[in-house]
Amino acid sequence: MYDEEYGPRTRTLSLPMIVAGLAVLAAVGISLLAFTTVKTQGTKVSLLETDVRELEGRLEEFRLADQQLQGRVKGAEGKLRQKDVGQAPLAARVLKSVFTVETDDGLGAGFAGWVENGQFYVVTAAHVVSEIGEKVNLERNNGSWDAEVVGMDKKRDLAVLRVSGHPVGAKPLWQKPLRNRPRPGDELLLVGSPYGLSGTVTSGVVSAVRPNLIQTDAAANPGNSGGPAVDRHGHVVGVLVSGGGENLNFAVPIRQLCATLRDC
Repeated sequence: MYDEEYGPRTRTLSLPMIVAGLAVLAAVGISLLAFTTVKTQGTKVSLLETDVRELEGRLEEFRLADQQLQGRVKGAEGKLRQKDVGQAPLAARVLKSVFTVETDDGLGAGFAGWVENGQFYVVTAAHVVSEIGEKVNLERNNGSWDAEVVGMDKKRDLAVLRVSGHPVGAKPLWQKPLRNRPRPGDELLLVGSPYGLSGTVTSGVVSAVRPNLIQTDAAANPGNSGGPAVDRHGHVVGVLVSGGGENLNFAVPIRQLCATLRDC
């Protein structure tokens, strides 16, 4: 303010004015503090949401890993149960489809191969029979059936018989041609009629896989020729054709039937 008589004058602030000013400053400070707190809380909430998402992602990873582990455990349990059961159920199933093949020259073995156009076909070794058109007799569990040689591959030592009638319970072991190849160490089951003892079962492993032969240490004797070599899954992998000594026997891969004797 300016006084004409005394010149410039200083304005004196009253106590109420000072109090009012302090109140305004306090209000501004509180507003700034509140804004800072809200901003800080918002940052914390954002960080918490990020942590939750990361945790949910890890939980999903653990869940998937747990499912995979459970699947492996169930698979291992199934294999253990199958191993504990042993080969008896498999042998019982295969035995129903294996026959003793009787010819004028001797005995051998054969097994139910497939059914086509209502005809029942049995697989055996070529050296068990003599020629196409030959009549042979099949025996199994005191039952007998007439059969005729309808296919022969002497080079591979394989033959096919057509059976008159359908032996009850004899399910074809090679209805669907499989191209699976055995590997050394695979378990094998041989079924045949060594020395005329029909329904004889022996077991062993694949000792080696040659270009045209499967070598096995499963026991075999005369009369086993023509019988099936079956893996642990029940699949026929070969036809027994010869033996070279103790624990040294050979089977022709079943897939070789597709070369001349069956349209696979």
